[in-house]
Amino acid sequence: MRIFWFNTEASQDPLTLVYSSTTTTTPSRELSFPPEITKKIIDYLPRSSLPAIASVSKIWYATVMPILYKHIYIRTLPHWILFVRTITHQHFQFAHHIASLVLKPSPKLISAQLTSYLNQAVVPNNDQLQPSTRGYVRLERVNYDLTGLEGIDTPMSQETLKDNLHENYIEIDDTEKEYEWLTLVTTQQLVSVLEHCPAIEYLNLSGCENLEDDFLIQLAATKTAADPIHAKPLKGIWLSLLRNLSPKGIESLLKFEKNHIGTSVLRHLDLAYNINMNERALEKMITYWGPTLTHIRLDTIYQVSDKTMKSIANYCSHLKLLHVSRCWNITNTSMRLLASHCKHLQYISLAFLSQVNEEGLRALVQSLHQLQWLNITGCGINPLFKPIILENFANYRRQHTLIPIHLQDGSVNLI
Repeated sequence: MRIFWFNTEASQDPLTLVYSSTTTTTPSRELSFPPEITKKIIDYLPRSSLPAIASVSKIWYATVMPILYKHIYIRTLPHWILFVRTITHQHFQFAHHIASLVLKPSPKLISAQLTSYLNQAVVPNNDQLQPSTRGYVRLERVNYDLTGLEGIDTPMSQETLKDNLHENYIEIDDTEKEYEWLTLVTTQQLVSVLEHCPAIEYLNLSGCENLEDDFLIQLAATKTAADPIHAKPLKGIWLSLLRNLSPKGIESLLKFEKNHIGTSVLRHLDLAYNINMNERALEKMITYWGPTLTHIRLDTIYQVSDKTMKSIANYCSHLKLLHVSRCWNITNTSMRLLASHCKHLQYISLAFLSQVNEEGLRALVQSLHQLQWLNITGCGINPLFKPIILENFANYRRQHTLIPIHLQDGSVNLI
């Protein structure tokens, strides 16, 4: 990257090179732009260029670093360990600027043994240059221009399906190698990070299955002790597959927001596979956060029942997405409540709800005009009449000029 000074009085050669990221020479003149101009320049740059820009001068460093640390997106264990070491350093000054912390599975991996075989022809007969045959290597680089929040509000379409960057994203597959590093993230590491981060608004730790309640309690304590200017309410929480969590942690965050914020801004809540979550805790969350929630995922929380669904119907009028797969206590009663109260629903997953049959599904199909995706895998529809029932659903949508619904109906294998 290069920065030029444009001199309007020099007609022959108006451009003067003042900085180049490819050289180590001292800038030919001081880059003392007004702060608003500096900020405007930085806004046009990709995130991957910000570290280089920060080295231009002290003024640019002070402007760039809060922007660079606003969104933390980590996909490998070495990067996570380095981040923990950085943020806990006594001289680190930018932790209160962090607005999002997102940990996700690594880019696609391949066996190092396979890549070694592929490279043998390139560097024959030289053992020192041969890559290691142990472990795995990434097939692609980590993209430092991303924040990890891409797609959280992006509608599902053919274009977004390819990279799973849409609001109806599929669940993490915890059997894949790319997921493995998340299981090595410890509660103590996260506590040491969050005690410095009162401004966090988005927290995505899905897949970090060995975490316990202490990190949520610490986050609530950090926000409570911080200056009100820095203590921000949460807008998105993704804690899927954290099976060791109990209501205690999430309720500590709820208590902070009730006592110190007073109004909810939370839009995304993912507690899938939090098997220790109980009905009482869910009721508290939905009562407070419900009016602003647009996306809820409660898959495989066995305490979810018609009572929970009634709370969702009563408080979550802006809901666009609801996933309650494998919540076996839900019945047709809940479907009728959703159909009458949550008119903005577009994506619903009811997989393996054996007590939900064609009667409940009919209420959704006929009443939710914006509905476009419905997972009915393993539902209680009579298999003999299933093709006829689904065809009747499609005919109803066509006759009433409603958008068609993509029915996700996977096979169920009995062992």
